[in-house]
Amino acid sequence: MNFPLPNTSLRFGLLFFASVLAILLTYFGFRNARAAHYQELDTRAGYERAVQLEPGDSRNWYLLGRSYLYDLEQPDTERAIDSLRRAVTLDPYSAEALLDLANAYDGEGDTKKAGETFLAANRVYPLSADVCWSYGNFLLRQGQHAEAFREIRKAVELEPRRASEAFSVAMRVQPDANALLDQAVPANAAVYLPILHSLSAGGDLDTARLVWDRLVGLNQKVPLGDMVPFFDELIHQRRATEAAQLWQQAVSIMQNPPPADPEGSLIWDGGFESGYAGGGFAWHFVPATRDVQISIDRAEKHSGERSLRILFNGRQNLNFEDACHAIIPAPNQRYLLSAWIRTQQLTSSEGVRLQIFVFTPTANQSVTTEEVHGTQEWKQIQLEWTAPEGASFGSVCVKRNMSDQHGANIGGAAWIDDVALVPVSEASSKP
Repeated sequence: MNFPLPNTSLRFGLLFFASVLAILLTYFGFRNARAAHYQELDTRAGYERAVQLEPGDSRNWYLLGRSYLYDLEQPDTERAIDSLRRAVTLDPYSAEALLDLANAYDGEGDTKKAGETFLAANRVYPLSADVCWSYGNFLLRQGQHAEAFREIRKAVELEPRRASEAFSVAMRVQPDANALLDQAVPANAAVYLPILHSLSAGGDLDTARLVWDRLVGLNQKVPLGDMVPFFDELIHQRRATEAAQLWQQAVSIMQNPPPADPEGSLIWDGGFESGYAGGGFAWHFVPATRDVQISIDRAEKHSGERSLRILFNGRQNLNFEDACHAIIPAPNQRYLLSAWIRTQQLTSSEGVRLQIFVFTPTANQSVTTEEVHGTQEWKQIQLEWTAPEGASFGSVCVKRNMSDQHGANIGGAAWIDDVALVPVSEASSKP
């Protein structure tokens, strides 16, 4: 539909207005593009130029304020506060600008304005982990512990990766770990695990044990590998008996636990059904070295779904003892070690066997089963053994002794399955 204009003057006026509007839009668009360009330079000079071009853009002032506040070489807190205040004036709902402004006030020792600004940021964005974390730390420095723990707990709920740092920070003012677990962190496996790792790595096993008890009490399913560092540190600090007792708790909450082992067996997952190896009271082995490959095999097994496969490359006459399981035997207790072994073209006169090794206060002891080499279908090997007096810690390993024959390099494959080390009574013992 056409709307004819009544006279020429009106037509020229409208054309002039449209031309001026187009020029203004082009100018402001160009200026905005230049400001964006200077902002993207990510330099103080760029931010200063951006605020000159677009002084009404809150983000330009915010970025300029940060450049003054966090510049390690030339910080300028006064200018940072001025720029951040302008950003907040232009956008009162910018939680990030409010947070940095609060940090700037705090850095200058103005706790009153810092507290007011932290609170404003918290009201604007109560679900920001950064805001809750910074506000909580500020309150902690002011001695307002209950309020601080409440904000820190919210931060950890929003971002569980902060858990270990939160616990460490809170411990500086509240050494009662149980109180912190009640107040400063939420009850969640994703929160407890990083705290457990940090405490274990630092050697604080007494506090770690408190966290462990909380973790088990949740009855949430947890990957076994996430719990193993705690057990490794217990063993490292000669608390292996305690670790062995707690291992059943780990199995009770692990994801996809394997079938039960023979009653009383000191070997956990003797059928390799969990598919896990790496620490604690699970199997330990390095998957691949220059001469041997060790893996969990689904294709070949004596029972269940898996077995342990060891593949020798035939380049060395080597002494092998790289697939092991920690044990805690009872002194003077008689045990029966059993396993099933299959071999395929396993060369040399020295094949694979199982070895029990234990530490005692007077002398270490090791015993071995018969060896299996060549090509053999599944064969059961057994060994009766009495743990010596003073035995407290040891291992069961897949073992291959170095052959004394010239050129006896070992090649081929061996499979191990259904390993068990069970206590036996004297009455049931073999003659």
